[in-house]
Amino acid sequence: MRDFVYTRDGDLYTPTEWAGSPWSQGLQHGGPVCGLMASAAEAASRETGLRVVRLTVDLCRPTPFTPLALGWRYARRGRRLALLEMRLSSGEVEVTRGSALLLAARGDLASGWLEGEPPPPGPEGIPATPFMPREYRAQVPPGFHRSIELRLVEDELGPAAWLTSPLELLAGEPTSPLVRAAMVSDLSFAIGGRMLLRRREVPLEVTRVALVNADMTLYLERPPESAWLAFRGARVSDSGGVGLAEVTQLDVRGRYGRSLQALVANP
Repeated sequence: MRDFVYTRDGDLYTPTEWAGSPWSQGLQHGGPVCGLMASAAEAASRETGLRVVRLTVDLCRPTPFTPLALGWRYARRGRRLALLEMRLSSGEVEVTRGSALLLAARGDLASGWLEGEPPPPGPEGIPATPFMPREYRAQVPPGFHRSIELRLVEDELGPAAWLTSPLELLAGEPTSPLVRAAMVSDLSFAIGGRMLLRRREVPLEVTRVALVNADMTLYLERPPESAWLAFRGARVSDSGGVGLAEVTQLDVRGRYGRSLQALVANP
């Protein structure tokens, strides 16, 4: 198999088998879709000299396994702030939209609030944990979910999960830590919920409504710096079939941001 998710021809991105979703062979996984949106935000960052501090991806409908056209424009562009609007389309149909907030950073200003949170132990030296149970992995179509490498760990601050995908988002182009963070942010609910269940922070015997994420928002205190990224501080709540999942994100230097996902009951 190839080691990239998409091939690119201008603004058109053609999926490989790694773009697939576990839900259906005819759909794309949300992780690579979030990565494409992050690549547009990075392009705007290079153009403006501003830093990406928020990325929101609204998964308007299931993304078909077809080539996707990526378009973006500035809703506002200033010296200290830029707001980006992005969309992914399959033919004439918009399947995903998003936005990014970019702000001017100043290297001469020291932090005056909370100190940074240290990273959990690892990822080196931590044994691998299967992302999917073996019996479930054998039943689902191939796709991005099969590329995820996971390492679970715990320290005095609680449970954490290191994760990455060795795949490049685009053929022939290295994937930045920001784009990789956006790709794995689509797993905030899946990994965060798993950490809560593993530590029995929520009762195991309760019958839960099946939930799926309808969006992804990643807030960035600073740019991530490594290919391996960690989740900790997970929280998942729901009421009436609508919920929220959130995790703190860290790299090998420590905390760099937090991701959130709105959840809805899956019929």
